[in-house]
Amino acid sequence: MDPRDKTYSVVVFPFLKTSKPVSLGSLELRSTDDLDGLTEDQASSVSEIADMLFAMGNQRIKRASYAIVDRIDLGSWSTPETLSPIGDVEAVIAYLYANPRYESNSIFLSPEHTNSVVLTPSRVDPGLVRSRYNVVDVTHETDREPDSIESFDGYDCVFGLQHYFWVAPGSRIYGTTPRPILNISQDLAIDVERGRARVDYRHLFELLIVPGRYGDLGQRAFKAVRWFNRANSEHRNEAESFICLAVALETLLGLPKDAKTDRFVDAIALLLGRVPRLAEWAAQFYDARSRAVHEGNVGPAAFIPLRNSNKQTTDATYQSLLAYGREVFQLCLGTTLTGAALSSYADLEAKLISNAERYTTVCKTLNDDSLPLNARLEQLRWLASNIERYRYVPDTGLATPAMLGACRAAARAVLGCDVEIAEELRDALEALIDAPRTDSHFEQLDALRALVYQLRELPDATTAPELGGMVTLVKTTWSYEHMYYFSIRRDADV
Repeated sequence: MDPRDKTYSVVVFPFLKTSKPVSLGSLELRSTDDLDGLTEDQASSVSEIADMLFAMGNQRIKRASYAIVDRIDLGSWSTPETLSPIGDVEAVIAYLYANPRYESNSIFLSPEHTNSVVLTPSRVDPGLVRSRYNVVDVTHETDREPDSIESFDGYDCVFGLQHYFWVAPGSRIYGTTPRPILNISQDLAIDVERGRARVDYRHLFELLIVPGRYGDLGQRAFKAVRWFNRANSEHRNEAESFICLAVALETLLGLPKDAKTDRFVDAIALLLGRVPRLAEWAAQFYDARSRAVHEGNVGPAAFIPLRNSNKQTTDATYQSLLAYGREVFQLCLGTTLTGAALSSYADLEAKLISNAERYTTVCKTLNDDSLPLNARLEQLRWLASNIERYRYVPDTGLATPAMLGACRAAARAVLGCDVEIAEELRDALEALIDAPRTDSHFEQLDALRALVYQLRELPDATTAPELGGMVTLVKTTWSYEHMYYFSIRRDADV
């Protein structure tokens, strides 16, 4: 079978092991010695890849973690978008293992130990797999012979979602750190389970499943976490780490581009409270960040708990500013995501929008021809459900013309979609669209009433998903307007 016809790719974390399967976002990670349930091709690929994973020299890694995903063509224009969910998982795993060790100004595992490799079965050029110039093959392995088109079965790869390369059976994949740590206690399944008890980890795990849960904040949190991970890289010097951690904090806090020390200090105090000496740390950290940006070095990088009034005596220092910074970032992230979760649970965003605004939005959305019809109908469903949910909230901005206009737009939209509609219901929808517009709105309201009654008589005809938003909107609008309708009908009879 041509490897380019295979429908899967393999995502592997070479330096991380797991004792049992664990789900993180779109990935189910398993140990490379666990091949249960895989197809023959998938099992063969995982075994081939596992044999390529090396720590140092001739030391092959015994167990790593992997996931099978839908095929990712690494040369495609859509590759960055396809890799994005994997990148989010990689960032969260790196964050999970970045727990600061306060005493030594270090972390449990650097990001170099949590990098992923994505491998897609393909045909590869021998020259891309093995260098032929200025090297000596000390392994004495026999090169595989390429076929008639000068290629053989292998894998297109991307390391850390940035570095593209190619491998074939017999190749070796090393990490980017000279001496990797294969930690004895590290176990993804156990560590993720324990992590759920910590608020920042738990919310990040949830965001992997529903990235848009907190709107723009979710995206900002992932960006901030990536900068936090960069600050922890073994390849950063001190000045670079200060800059990366400062960017992480500023991104998380949403500070403006021209943010000054006072804004930085106040934002942290707002999230974490007026903790004694926290403001002093924040000011000293921001000063070190500014020196790194403008002078290329941070100068004094340790925290000064108490300023010495005697200028002839050196201030006593205690612990690294970076060590505090890592912990402050994690506390700020947990606080920010907890606030967002509480706001989400309370549906605060929706409560701050009036139904009068939603009716206007319905009209604008349904009349926006730049959007596909199915996208407009999906948006209608969400808007209509909120209109129904908050219909008993006093709203002096509601206007009959706008409400009827939204119902007419919804009727046109469902008539234009590719779904079977009962003849009686279609007639009622067309009657609402064609009803004369008068100052009293009686004819339109009467058509709305007839449509509502038709929906009650034909409940089975309204179960199509495309009709859901229209049905909810029409019924809710009638609950708003039925008293007015009967009052003008009574006056007309008089």
